Amino acid sequence: MLDDVTYLHLPIVGDLHAFQPLRIDEAVLMLVELLMVSLEVAMAETRQCCGPYVRLSWLRDIYQRRC
Repeated sequence: MLDDVTYLHLPIVGDLHAFQPLRIDEAVLMLVELLMVSLEVAMAETRQCCGPYVRLSWLRDIYQRRC
């Protein structure tokens, strides 16, 4: 925790985590494998969002249908 960092005088250097940009094909693959949507549905959603993104409303709809 931050108190430990202060108390122990630990240096804070660099990023906590460096994320690599996600490509559209990687995002589509993840949507197909993890959310079990069809390739066509995943491609249509990323196309509509203009990149490796999905809309929260779309994600919520998929989640509700799976539950």
